[in-house]
Amino acid sequence: MKYALLFLLTVLLLTGCFKDELPVQKHESGDAVEVQISVGQDYNDQVFYSLTNNEVISTNQKTDWDLAFESSTVGFHIRLNTSRGMAIHHSTLNFSDVTDASGLDWNWDKPNGDLDSTAIGDWLTDNHLYVLDMGYDASGAQLGYKKFILSGVTQTEYTIEFGDLADVVSQTLTITKNDINLFTYYKLGEGEVTIAPPNEYWDLKFTQYTHVFHSPSQPYVVTGALLNRFNTTAARIENKPFNDVVFDDIASLTFSSNMDYIGYDWKTFDFTNSIYIVHSEVTYIVRTNQGGYYKFHFVDFYNDQGEKGYPKMEVQLL
Repeated sequence: MKYALLFLLTVLLLTGCFKDELPVQKHESGDAVEVQISVGQDYNDQVFYSLTNNEVISTNQKTDWDLAFESSTVGFHIRLNTSRGMAIHHSTLNFSDVTDASGLDWNWDKPNGDLDSTAIGDWLTDNHLYVLDMGYDASGAQLGYKKFILSGVTQTEYTIEFGDLADVVSQTLTITKNDINLFTYYKLGEGEVTIAPPNEYWDLKFTQYTHVFHSPSQPYVVTGALLNRFNTTAARIENKPFNDVVFDDIASLTFSSNMDYIGYDWKTFDFTNSIYIVHSEVTYIVRTNQGGYYKFHFVDFYNDQGEKGYPKMEVQLL
C-alpha cells in the first residue's frame, strides 16, 4: 500500500509539472515587421535567412555548387543541388562503358529532405556507377553530364572516381568533411565551397528546388522556402487571421521537420492575368533551432517595380 501511494504521488507530481509546461516561457510578443527576400527575377539566388536576427545571413548563386556530402563522422548520404533540377542515373556498367546519356532513366532527391530517399541512395551497398545530370542554369541552359563512382567514406572524408561523361579514365577526388555544417558542399572540377552558414545561424532557405508531381510523374523546379534541417520545425494555421495567432495556439499544433513543409504553394499562378497570387491567409509557425517561435505569412511575391522573385513576409516573434 505504501508503495502504491508513493507511486500515485509521483504520478501526480509529474503530471503537475507537465500540465502547464511549454517549450519556452511566455513572454511579450515582438513587433510585426515586413521582410522582403530577393531570389531575383530569374530565381538564381539561394538566400539563407535568420528569423531570430531578422537578417539575411548569406546569399549564393544556385550554380555555385553541385553535391552536398553529409558531414558527420558517421555520415555517408549525398544530396543533389535540386535548385537546378539535377538528377541521377544508376548503372551497373563500368566507368568506361557509359559515354552517352540517351535512353537513361533518372532519379531525383525527395524534396522533404529525407536522407533515406536521395537519388543516389545507399551507395555503400549499391556500388553503382552514377551518371549525373547537372541540370540547368538560371537562363535555362543545360549544364551537361558527369559520372562518378563513390569509392569510400571515413569519419573525415569521401573518395570518388569522377569524370566527364565521355571519359574512359577517371580522376580521384577527395572531399574533406567540415564540422560547421550538416553538409559539405562541393563543385565538381573546382573543389569544396562555402554555401550554407553554420547550422545554428539560419532558419529558412529561399531557393528553387525540384518537386516531383504525380499523375503523371513529372519533376518540376519550383521556387519556395525550405527549413533548416538542424533542429528546425514548422506548423501552419489556416483558419485564423494572422493578427489573431498567439503563443497559446502552439499547444494545439503538430510541427513537421520536412524541409519542404513551407515549400512553394503559398502562392499560385493566375494564368488568366499572368500573375502570382499569394495566399496571405495561411500563417506559418517556425520553431527555430534557438528555441524561439515565430509566426509569419507571405504578403507579396513582387518588389515595388513589379518584378517577381521577391517574396515578402510579415514576421513576428510569438
